[in-house]
Amino acid sequence: MNKFQRCLAIIAFIFFEVYAGVRLLTAPADFSNSVVVTFGVVLLIVGAISLYWALSMKAQLLPYKLVLTAAILDLILGVLFAAFSQKVVGAFPTFAKIYGVIMVIMGLSKLRDYITLQVWGLPRKFLWLIGAILTIALGVAIFMNPFTAVEAAWTWTGYFLVFTGALDLLVFILSFFL
Repeated sequence: MNKFQRCLAIIAFIFFEVYAGVRLLTAPADFSNSVVVTFGVVLLIVGAISLYWALSMKAQLLPYKLVLTAAILDLILGVLFAAFSQKVVGAFPTFAKIYGVIMVIMGLSKLRDYITLQVWGLPRKFLWLIGAILTIALGVAIFMNPFTAVEAAWTWTGYFLVFTGALDLLVFILSFFL
C-alpha cells in the first residue's frame, strides 16, 4: 500500500470539510436540514446497537437498565430528529433566543465579578468590565434578532470550514511532498 492509499481517508475528510463549508455558505437551510436528519440517523443506529447490546446482557446486571434506557432515548430522539428535521431547524431561532438570555445572565455575573474585584482593589479589573459589557451586548443582540444570529453563525461556520479545509489540504500536500 503506497502513501496515497494510506492517506485516502484524510483526503476524503478534507474534501468533505470544504464541501460542507461551501454547501453551508450556498444553501444554509438545506444544509441544516441535512445535518439534523443525519444526526437523527446516527442516533437511530447508535440506539439500535445499544438496544441489541442491552437485550443481550443479563437483566440482573446494573448497566442493563442504563444501557436500555439510553438505547430507547436514542431511538426516540433519532426518530424525532430524522422525521421532524424541518421543525428542529425551525426551532434554531428559539434556541438562539435562549442562548441570548443565557449570555445576558453570564454578562451580569461578570459584572458582579467586576464589582467584587473593585472592592478587593485588584489590578486590571477593567478587563472584567469590558468582558461583561461585551457579553451583555452580544446576548441582547442575539435575543433581539435571533434570525440574524443563526445566519451569522452558519456563515462564519461555512467560512471556517472552507478555510480550515484549504489549510488542511495545504498542510497535507506539504507533508506529503516534503
